[in-house]
Amino acid sequence: KIFIILAVILVSLFLCALRLRSSLAEQYSVSSNPKDNSVSSNPKAIPKNKIVTSTRKNSSGDSDKPIQVAYAISLIKCSDKQSSTSGLIDAATVLRHSVHQTSMRNPSSGSKYDYKMYAIVHKKAESCSHLLGDLGYHIIVKDSPVQTSEIRGDYLRKHVHKEWCCGADEFVKLFAYTIHDHPIVVHTDIDFMYVKPMDDLFDAMLLPHDSDEGKAARDKVELEYPDKQQSMPEDIQAYLTRDYHQVIPGRKAAFQAGFIVLKPNQKVFNEYLGIIREGNYVEGFSRENGWGGKGYGGVVGSMAMQGLPAYYYDEVAPNTSVELNGCRYNHMGANIFYDNVPNFIRKYKDLHGKCRRNVEGCEDCRKTDMSLIKNIHFTNCRKPWNCAGCKEDEQCTGKNDHIDPRTADYDHCMQVAKTWHEMRNDLEQQIVALTGNDKVLSEGQKGSYKKDVFMGHCDADGQSGYVPIAASKENMAVTVTKIWKETK
Repeated sequence: KIFIILAVILVSLFLCALRLRSSLAEQYSVSSNPKDNSVSSNPKAIPKNKIVTSTRKNSSGDSDKPIQVAYAISLIKCSDKQSSTSGLIDAATVLRHSVHQTSMRNPSSGSKYDYKMYAIVHKKAESCSHLLGDLGYHIIVKDSPVQTSEIRGDYLRKHVHKEWCCGADEFVKLFAYTIHDHPIVVHTDIDFMYVKPMDDLFDAMLLPHDSDEGKAARDKVELEYPDKQQSMPEDIQAYLTRDYHQVIPGRKAAFQAGFIVLKPNQKVFNEYLGIIREGNYVEGFSRENGWGGKGYGGVVGSMAMQGLPAYYYDEVAPNTSVELNGCRYNHMGANIFYDNVPNFIRKYKDLHGKCRRNVEGCEDCRKTDMSLIKNIHFTNCRKPWNCAGCKEDEQCTGKNDHIDPRTADYDHCMQVAKTWHEMRNDLEQQIVALTGNDKVLSEGQKGSYKKDVFMGHCDADGQSGYVPIAASKENMAVTVTKIWKETK
């Protein structure tokens, strides 16, 4: 009987071992099912130097399609004093066309990345969100992720509603971190356009950092501080630029909230919300002001999306982001030398003319060669749809639409504006070629004001002089389905 019992035990152990071996084999093997989206745990499944982008599945689970990057904007209100409704519609139209022209859908771009457009719409702007939907933007309607009443810190709770541009409503931009159907999300303001593909940034984010391809991609990323090229994080979670033209020398530079490239991450999103709810924001202009009392305050937007991300990536999640060259990416043509407004203190004479980054040999973004610029944010050089062609010493009809010589260079800004109008003209030419509707040109380019810059899109200086895109709703529907058609 003892021998029989021992035999039964041994057989049972042997069968258990077989089941365990089978289970482990399933867990650590590469799935043969092409619809399986699971990530393999087998270190041999992906060779060290294999290009991940060629095998990574896109948002639909199809590994044969190119990687699709999400391009998102946030719409917080339907119009403001900076832009008319028609200006905002055309801004979104040209922005989308610039994404298209710098993607793989335009073969001449040389890009290998596809795209999908998103609009994160605050519920206050839901009534006009259909205008973006008609342009092919995928609409995501959200309320502010944190209500003012939830903020525990007294100062932030009582004052954040006054912050430029939109108070706590601007935190809706954080929902970009929750667009999980794409490996990368690029979020910008609506007054933005792309000039060149960003494949190098995407490759450096997605390729193994120690692969030959990954190293090559990282070497091409243009940093604000090139000496940090070798200390980039192994896993790049975000690219950003800083608002140096606002900074007081020796103080913390805020994040420039009009542009960020990020990996979607629910944990990061939740951490942001926790920081906002805690509300540890110190008032004033001391070195211990702002978020966490760490000096992230005292500039425009510091209580919202200018100060918060800078604090997050510097203090909460250090060595996870990369600061890009702000003259090449998110280009604003701004003066980052300490010789005039904003935050200029005349008594600090030893600082006059020095770089606000507190380094020698700063690049002057007011003179950056246009051929080096990757994308443009229309701030210091004004909005192209506001026809800002007036010098300060000229008789300007458009209120506050002249180029301020204290913060920007007039000639450079005219080049910047022309780049947008050239992109609009390219779209108009394609619409006419596709639909035969000559009114797109005869009506949409009838303006005579500084035609060498504004290409017929302006009748006079100022917002009221803008000539909107003349394509019909039917023309734009054709544009979405034919010119901007999705990759099959």
